[in-house]
Amino acid sequence: MTHAENRNLAATLDLASIGHALTVQQVQAPQAAPEWARWLEEIGFIVGEHVMLMARALPGGDPLVVRIGQSTFALRRAEAACIRVAPVPSLDPVRAAATADYAIHEGSKA
Repeated sequence: MTHAENRNLAATLDLASIGHALTVQQVQAPQAAPEWARWLEEIGFIVGEHVMLMARALPGGDPLVVRIGQSTFALRRAEAACIRVAPVPSLDPVRAAATADYAIHEGSKA
């Protein structure tokens, strides 16, 4: 496995590759800052939510630009390291088409 492929399977958000769809698996704050877990959950980092690393600051890569739901935040690497993530499983073509049809149908009701 290449380094880039390994980054796509990142265990924590700070190690993720830019632009890859991920799902929040767990939020776990460091012992020195237990309040971070509550704060991260309050701004949307809850289990099952989709998240994406959008950019890293230069030089040094800190802070990170992260998209969670419809919001975009700047997180320090230490904060992003509290968020365990997994790749979003891709949909098979039949399921993807059904999901798109449902979204179109529901949108027409609004």
